[in-house]
Amino acid sequence: MNFCKELIDWYETYRRDLPWRRTEDPYRIWLSETILQQTRVAQGLPYYERFIARFPSIRDLALADETEVLKLWQGLGYYSRARNLHKAAQIIHAQYQDRFPEDYASIRALPGIGDYTAAAIASFSYNLCYPVMDGNVIRVMSRIHGIFEEAASQACRRQIMALLRQAIEPAQSGKFNQAIMEFGALACRPLNPVCQENKTESERKMGLAGKTKRTNRQRSLFEERAQGKENEPCQCPFRQECYAFRHGVIDQLPVKKKKEALPVYELHYLLIGDKNGLWVHKRGYNDLWRGMFDLPGLPERYWKKDESSEAVAAENVPGIEFLKHYTQVLSHRRLRVFFYKAEPGSSIGKEAVSEQEGCRKISWADLSQIAVPKNIEKFFEDFNLTSSRSEPSLKIF
Repeated sequence: MNFCKELIDWYETYRRDLPWRRTEDPYRIWLSETILQQTRVAQGLPYYERFIARFPSIRDLALADETEVLKLWQGLGYYSRARNLHKAAQIIHAQYQDRFPEDYASIRALPGIGDYTAAAIASFSYNLCYPVMDGNVIRVMSRIHGIFEEAASQACRRQIMALLRQAIEPAQSGKFNQAIMEFGALACRPLNPVCQENKTESERKMGLAGKTKRTNRQRSLFEERAQGKENEPCQCPFRQECYAFRHGVIDQLPVKKKKEALPVYELHYLLIGDKNGLWVHKRGYNDLWRGMFDLPGLPERYWKKDESSEAVAAENVPGIEFLKHYTQVLSHRRLRVFFYKAEPGSSIGKEAVSEQEGCRKISWADLSQIAVPKNIEKFFEDFNLTSSRSEPSLKIF
């Protein structure tokens, strides 16, 4: 079997029609790959379209203010992606006269661009022969070849890279890379891959390809197939060669490291404002959500745990009123976020504003223009604080 040919034939039949696949412009491909890191296509597509509309060229992005870039990125999370995108655009503007570099080494040297993204840009834009390796590719190759090394290990990645280099055809490197990632997204999915949907009766009797659980998320991924092919079942051309399918170990591959419990962090915010505006806090550049805005924090002595006692119940602190509580899970921590109201002239309000650098008061009209973390955005939406009016429509002051 010619793996490259079979894979590309599958891709030509089932691929999705996505805007970054209609171009070889490295800027647009780079933007799409940056957005789609840690982000599903359905969620990332509107962001891609807004970025292209606002920053149609590298020069436009390079000359933009970071605050505006972060505001457009708001809601995607992993904000270092946006900062690195902006920083790299500035380097391309200054050092390459707005022309995206055309060799792998120069692409790889840009901020925020790792091996995968550099290989994707080099192959999609310039058809340079650099295999890509992301989660989809690792899953496909682990299942087909029966690789039981832990997926994040160097041993697994070296083995898969060697197999990719054998399989890829230099003349079609860009299409091969697109195809194997698409195959992982649409056919060889984490749960309920298509080989299980399309098993023959003899395969069912033999019990090949053990059961996995189908989820709404996987159904939605399946439904994101190429436009115009919604009623055509997606097929897998590799079932007879696939180790995982033949041995009934699909749900065991790729091998993943057991997740450790995430540490829990608490954030306690104060809403301090009046009809003229709201106090906000710009986070430092050595901090979580660096350079973005949140709210002044309740001084730690009112809620922080110490070695001899439990956390003080902050909602019982005189001078503040509890408003809302949210939880948020990040890649490396779990957040518990509490919001309280404090009067601007109160001692606790004055203390919170004076103790923290970066606090400032802004008008209600300007509130919708600043970039804020997801939990702050959710709070603003729930209390209708970023409406088009000059004052919040929900009277909480």
